[in-house]
Amino acid sequence: MRIAAALMACALMGCAHEPSLVGAWRLERYVDTPDGEAPIEAFGAHPVGLFVFSADGRASVNIMRNPPGAAGEVADPDPDACVPDWYCSYFGAYSVDWTKRSWTIHVEGGNIASFIGTDQTRSFSLKGDRLVLRDAYTDGSRTIRTERVLVRTR
Repeated sequence: MRIAAALMACALMGCAHEPSLVGAWRLERYVDTPDGEAPIEAFGAHPVGLFVFSADGRASVNIMRNPPGAAGEVADPDPDACVPDWYCSYFGAYSVDWTKRSWTIHVEGGNIASFIGTDQTRSFSLKGDRLVLRDAYTDGSRTIRTERVLVRTR
């Protein structure tokens, strides 16, 4: 039983040779850049957000436009847009694959209807207290590159 608990803790928090995602992470940057077009800051130039990863395997993602409720200059191109469009949140159990540098949140609830009941996997790079997520998706014929930058809160 203790070995199983230790293995689970190692998988979630990273073993001694790996850093840990456990803790709270403040969102600094949220940008989507369609190929050949200007970057889109759907949550404003200074978004407000907090990603929390607990030691017992629970995660919560919260992102809000700054100022809250303000109409965005441009629409978020993401097909999984949030309702309302100025606030996104989801939560659930999570796991980390340190070899692939990715996490998966098994979404139980939130305000992105298409996420509920799905696994949301994000690739990341981690340097000290800076966590960067980069990805790409297609919207029709264009590719959109994403960047999310988070800093661990202390």
